Amino acid sequence: MKVKRLVEKIKALLHDKEKMRELIVYVFFGVLTTLVNWVIYTLLTAALGMTGFPEGSASYVLIGNVSNAAAWIISVLFAFFTNKRYVFRSKKTRENGAWQEFGLFVSARVLSYLIFDLGLYTLCLFFLPHQVDKILMNVLVVIFNYLASKLVIFKKKA
Repeated sequence: MKVKRLVEKIKALLHDKEKMRELIVYVFFGVLTTLVNWVIYTLLTAALGMTGFPEGSASYVLIGNVSNAAAWIISVLFAFFTNKRYVFRSKKTRENGAWQEFGLFVSARVLSYLIFDLGLYTLCLFFLPHQVDKILMNVLVVIFNYLASKLVIFKKKA
């Protein structure tokens, strides 16, 4: 019975053009956000000379962490503005709630990082190969971030 309900919900989703548009645009900008993250990380590690230090050295690790943090911040900013404007089409401005959206968005991204990337990833490493674990965590992060954005951050009034 539950499978039949799930199939009906999926069929309804496929026939709802606005929901399909939202999902497709969300995935598209999610891929672009990932590319932004990788490009920024790669450029910073090259500019800071990461490969000039022995792997595992304090300088190597510091450059990697600084580059990763900067790439994360820039990619979250990119994701916020693209999600706000193109995915969820939020019309809120500075005067009527855009700062609240921004705070919620960043908070949700930090929470998903802590829960999935640090928490579950580490826990699952005991049971799964790291590649499988990383893919699983990425899928869970995408689902969590989408639901947080749709149901809390950019929630449309009824």
